[in-house]
Amino acid sequence: MTKLPASVADELGRRLHDEGFRPLPDVDDDGELIGTRLWRVRGGYVEYLALRHNGLAYALRAEASFDYRRPTDHGAVVAFQTGHATNALDWLLRCAAAPNPRLPRGYVRLAVSDEGGEGVIGGSLDESDVP
Repeated sequence: MTKLPASVADELGRRLHDEGFRPLPDVDDDGELIGTRLWRVRGGYVEYLALRHNGLAYALRAEASFDYRRPTDHGAVVAFQTGHATNALDWLLRCAAAPNPRLPRGYVRLAVSDEGGEGVIGGSLDESDVP
């Protein structure tokens, strides 16, 4: 697959910005730039689109939970899709907007503690979090 045409890249960038995604460089294990990750936190989930130079991407939605004592752990992945960048973004936005009783829409209530001098941010969804 070749690079995204300029018009497609411009439209994709406009849509990502309008939807509140923010960019970060994405590198491989050797520190070589392999693309860009665009992310946002929405409705108790972290959503991101990882773009590659060849026009492919993968989209992911995971539960927004994090503990600084275990920085490699994160909330469960609840949805994943791969494909052409435009299709992956379409899928992510479409499933984010679709009502699904299995995916609560409430925001995670964060609890901050300082057990043993280590800052911990965490949260969980309960019935009162869902509108």
